[in-house]
Amino acid sequence: MTEAVVGRKLKFDGSVRYEWDGDVVEELPGWLIVFHDQTRHEKRDSKPAADESSAGSGLHYVGLVEPVTVLFWFDSDGRFVDAKCDAALPATRHGSTIDFVDLDLDVVVLPGFQHYVRDQDVFAERSVSMGYSEEAKRAAHLGILHSLRLVRRRQFPFGGHAERLIVKLTSGAAAFE
Repeated sequence: MTEAVVGRKLKFDGSVRYEWDGDVVEELPGWLIVFHDQTRHEKRDSKPAADESSAGSGLHYVGLVEPVTVLFWFDSDGRFVDAKCDAALPATRHGSTIDFVDLDLDVVVLPGFQHYVRDQDVFAERSVSMGYSEEAKRAAHLGILHSLRLVRRRQFPFGGHAERLIVKLTSGAAAFE
């Protein structure tokens, strides 16, 4: 059973960075898992990137408790491309809308579990320009530490869950139509 939703990535000042259409495909303790397929779902971006992502599909592990949200991206053949862990305030859900506040810091995970922390300079700048509270700054750092722990220890969702789920979803894509 799936449920259509709109996810919104907000900045700390309340502005919408992007919103995307998707389907909630699993609800686990502390997580909502949203499937995003570029052939069926739209992404609306406040400032489109110069190089759009290649065709494929994603699984957004939206954190409801921990200060992290993870987006796994797979190419059109179902191969893992990368994952991005956003340090974020825990998401909230209001009906069919899921919101999370992005706190700029990211852990990017590449094939083979190579990973790095990104946007430390952006975080430093925006924590001043957007007036991040001490609680938000602490959440951002905890989100990155939590992300690094998940990746390095291959803990959920980095223990193969996303890869198994994407195969199941893309092989049965007709069920979503």
